Amino acid sequence: MNDLSQAASYFEPLVLELLNSCAKQGVPCRIVDIVRTPAQQQVKLDTGVSWTQNSKHLPQTPEGKSEAVDIVPLAILNEHKADWDPKNIAWQRIGEIGKSLGLEWGGDWKEHPDPSHFQYVKKQQIPGVPNG
Repeated sequence: MNDLSQAASYFEPLVLELLNSCAKQGVPCRIVDIVRTPAQQQVKLDTGVSWTQNSKHLPQTPEGKSEAVDIVPLAILNEHKADWDPKNIAWQRIGEIGKSLGLEWGGDWKEHPDPSHFQYVKKQQIPGVPNG
């Protein structure tokens, strides 16, 4: 499912900011995946496009919302064959934008880099240091 409302309430504004910032920087993108059912995740595993049973695309909140999003730059989407190389300049730009928002970017993963994937990173509370 690729409806922004399927993102966790605390993650949704970050996804929106990611999309808006990408567009402002000349790399407009669209969402291709947010939340998955366990059966949909199993299909992703079976087809080799996911590598974990613990995907953040699976429901992460009591409301069944996700903490992950897959996006694709429109320029890549319009080509006959998508360029999924995380070193592609378009992926690098959106990766930098996502990371600047505090998101984890799948393009940085050593095993199975996934340049379309961004996920929420919980901020850890350090004792004695205020969050903020």
